[in-house]
Amino acid sequence: MLTGYFSSLTNAVMGLVNLMPPISKGFESIRSIGEVLESPDLEQNEGKIAVETARGKFQFENVNFCYPETDISAVSKFSLEVPAGENIALVGHSGAGKSTVLNLVIGFVRPNSGRILFDGRDMNTIDLRTYRHFLSVVPQESILFEGTVRENITYGMSKVSNTVVEAALRNANAWEFVQALPEGIETHIGERGAKLSGGQKQRLAIARALIRNPRVLILDEATSALDTESESLIQEALTRLMKGRTTFIVAHRLSTIRNADRIVVMNQGEIAEIGTHDELISQNGVYARLQGSKEPGSPSEESAWPL
Repeated sequence: MLTGYFSSLTNAVMGLVNLMPPISKGFESIRSIGEVLESPDLEQNEGKIAVETARGKFQFENVNFCYPETDISAVSKFSLEVPAGENIALVGHSGAGKSTVLNLVIGFVRPNSGRILFDGRDMNTIDLRTYRHFLSVVPQESILFEGTVRENITYGMSKVSNTVVEAALRNANAWEFVQALPEGIETHIGERGAKLSGGQKQRLAIARALIRNPRVLILDEATSALDTESESLIQEALTRLMKGRTTFIVAHRLSTIRNADRIVVMNQGEIAEIGTHDELISQNGVYARLQGSKEPGSPSEESAWPL
């Protein structure tokens, strides 16, 4: 009996000991969730003005921004007026402040000083959730989910007809390859679009932006790391997407930049030069030095931008 009771007691104690790691992990998870729930909101949108219509005009008035973990300004004395429907390209070396300007436009970060006006209204006074209904982003690496082509394009939208989906795919130069898929727009594309090539995923990202008919468009390295054939198809789709929309472009492909209405050259967070491609080349300033000694229109220049 003593041996039997001792064996039962030992097994019970070992069972409790084995339960300690998952219990500790559970308490850590509860603590982590509590920190998230108790943390202050990143955005305060309650009670602010809802954006119901948008033209797409921006005014940057002496905008300064510094990330909390550094003392160096990412953007400094940034003043720029962007009329509705204009295409603005941002160029400069890595760390010049291009991505920070995009984050300011999207509303992910707010200026430390100065202000940004959207259609004449200070962006600090508007509900950014409603503002983003009029904004679309095409990033360098599009985020696709496990699901069908249709579900990825209409993500966040309801009651979208197949006709509208097809029109977006056609304008994004994606309809041909989608039709060739086993189940068309109902084909599951795998986690992160694993069943598609890089160019195909990027065209779906453009279709996702098109179907929302945005007034403001952000292109963040949308043609980076693509082969020549894919780049050609995507450039054609981007031209359709940008037409009549206020567009902010960051790209390393000169073919994407040179057709912009204006090019803003940034250096250490400040605007160094503004103008068209030809104007900036003729000035022989920062933009011309960034381009190096290549002649405009040369094949090597068309393929990549040396930034």
